[in-house]
Amino acid sequence: MSLSLYDKVLQALKQAENHNSNVMVRPEVILWPDPDHQWLEVIPVLQASLPHLLRYGSYVPAQQQGPAIWLKCMVARMLPAANWDSSIIPIIYLPGVSKNDLRNVEQAVFDFQPLLEYQYTGTLFVQENGKEWTILAFVENPFSGLGLKVAKDSATKDALKKTLPTIFQDAQALSGKALIDADHLNKQVFPDIIPAILTWMCQGDRFLHSLEPGKREVFKLLCRSAYDFEPDHRNISAITEKLGAQKSAWKYVWQLYAAAPHKYPELEALLRLAKPADLGKGPAALPAESWPQVNEEAEEALAQALLKAASLDAPAAMAALHSLEKKHLPRLNWVWFELGKAPLAAALPYLVQLAFKVTVPFSTSSIEAMKTYYTDSGYLIDQSMRKALVGVKSERDKGIVKSLIQLFYRPWLENLTLKFQKLVAADASIFTTQTAQPEQESFVLFVDAFRYELAVEFAQRLAKTQCQVSLQANWSAIPSLTPTAKPSVSPIATAVSTQSGITEFRPHLQNGKDLLTAAFRDALKNQDVKYITNASEIQGPGKYWQEIGDIDTKGHEEQSGMVKRVEELFEGIEEVLALAFEKGITRIKIVTDHGWLLLPGGLPKVQLNAGLTETRWGRCALIKEGVNTDLLHLPWRWNPATFIAYAPGIAFFKANEEYAHGGISLHECLIPTLMVEQTQSATASAKISDIKWVNLKCNVTTAHASDQFTIDIRTKYNDEHTSIVESTRRNLKDNKGVLMVSDDADTKAATVVLLDETGRILDKKVTIVGG
Repeated sequence: MSLSLYDKVLQALKQAENHNSNVMVRPEVILWPDPDHQWLEVIPVLQASLPHLLRYGSYVPAQQQGPAIWLKCMVARMLPAANWDSSIIPIIYLPGVSKNDLRNVEQAVFDFQPLLEYQYTGTLFVQENGKEWTILAFVENPFSGLGLKVAKDSATKDALKKTLPTIFQDAQALSGKALIDADHLNKQVFPDIIPAILTWMCQGDRFLHSLEPGKREVFKLLCRSAYDFEPDHRNISAITEKLGAQKSAWKYVWQLYAAAPHKYPELEALLRLAKPADLGKGPAALPAESWPQVNEEAEEALAQALLKAASLDAPAAMAALHSLEKKHLPRLNWVWFELGKAPLAAALPYLVQLAFKVTVPFSTSSIEAMKTYYTDSGYLIDQSMRKALVGVKSERDKGIVKSLIQLFYRPWLENLTLKFQKLVAADASIFTTQTAQPEQESFVLFVDAFRYELAVEFAQRLAKTQCQVSLQANWSAIPSLTPTAKPSVSPIATAVSTQSGITEFRPHLQNGKDLLTAAFRDALKNQDVKYITNASEIQGPGKYWQEIGDIDTKGHEEQSGMVKRVEELFEGIEEVLALAFEKGITRIKIVTDHGWLLLPGGLPKVQLNAGLTETRWGRCALIKEGVNTDLLHLPWRWNPATFIAYAPGIAFFKANEEYAHGGISLHECLIPTLMVEQTQSATASAKISDIKWVNLKCNVTTAHASDQFTIDIRTKYNDEHTSIVESTRRNLKDNKGVLMVSDDADTKAATVVLLDETGRILDKKVTIVGG
């Protein structure tokens, strides 16, 4: 096992206590002369382990420091602070005092003279050759020290002293290096020199003044020697041009910036100002990706090209999209994409996938065939549409993307829905034969409007954690509205009357009560199911029902803008699962009431006179008795004698809307059921066993982990994009790993995660950056 310089000094001080009792008396004290104050900075660290380590100087008892008379009283254990065992030999550290000063009795200052007798009654902590211990000597000494080779130049000797507080307790700081030199040592003080350069570029003198003087000098030295610039913010434009040019060592600075651009927001403006008028041509050309203006020009050109494509027929538009994707694909690796400054380039791959997949034929021979098509691949069209829209923010960009969605997605959605409705009109048994069954699961999580395509994405996300997930597709109750459909998937389904009167599509319980919220919760209680609002309310074994999610509410309020809420929904479900598992739940059933139609740009409207209906919602209506219409009529789930009329295709009965549900379509009626289990094998195998911080370096020790596993540190444990790690290598070796984090994360809470080869999280531990 590697030992640190700190470990070796402790061993050497312990060795200094040894004496041959047959030929000499026990030393009264150990004197540690240090004429050049080399060890001064680390004495407090040693005192934490050696309370009997005293320091000569002015009277500061809190630091175990005082003048000669006070030290003699402490050695004699005449003061309360000298509370170490009598068998322990005290140590006096003598900063600025050499071995010769101890012998030069005649010239010793008055307040030092009382200590001179200790050179006879005590022993000296010096090298085997009688010289004082220097840092260089301790690093090189093969017996008492580390036995390493060290460059003898003055720069290295100076660096040893400056870096001592940093390397003193770090066993890895000096290991694995054939020759210790100033460059290696300075990088121990600034292993994070690259993020420090980026921070300086953003903050200027404010960053420099935040550094300790010694560290500030090391920073300036490394800037000059390795990156060819003087850290003077008056020259920031020329320095920023070096960053954008990405040449020599600066390419690594750029790579770090590109990996975490959100941490350095000021750099965009600096790069904008530093852009040369001419980027050049050929091998000597400056990279186009470095400059925000180049990206903006490309985004504008893409916007115009997409507008033109939207005016073409579908085949020509798809060919245009393919061509544009090839041209703009490199921009997905630019820093501006990471910063959200290339929204149309980000949407383009999803638009291409959408345009291609809607052309793939599917079987309409039966409802089961259409269900298989959608659950196998059709859902990807909805995901592509949603993801194409989620990243665009300006009204212009939204309009462009919506126009292309209308071109490709609307015909597919209309065709799919009309054919499904035709099959249902011929045989509605998937809805009319539904019967309530007693709930067998002990924990049911209801997620409002959890559309099937969202459930697929969420299940894939969960598969990367310590969870086993199964997904099943079922049919909702109709109409696919919460008042009708929610009771059907709840533990009270068997208590709902199938001869219900209908009020706003809401049924009654068998006891006659209108199924309002209060009645619903009372019915849960009657089924011995506890309604909880938070998984923290779980108290031991029992049956629980919890409700989360506001996708439906946001859909009605924000229309197509609700796509940006999906990530919030996923995070909310994950939070419930994690807390429920912590409370001892091992298996969770996730259910929902209905899906929804979403057509950015607006669903078509069909006229239905309000005077002809008892109740009219967006996609369904209760027609007045005696009124004839051509609309599809199907029995209500909770009373087959009551028939509900449904809008044709993807039409909407009311004002032009983008979001709707309550009709007959795969999107509204095909609902997921997820079973999520926490696997015991995953929790009992590889583990994080220890986390130790040395400044911004995190040493992680694991147990039973493969060298193919990796570690990461994230502000959100399940989101790899929140990583604060600067290190490029994150693999374990012999159950050990070392990570460097960004300096702006210091003292913040984060989570260390252990991942297998597939990126699945095996274990996690919360930590505070820097310890």
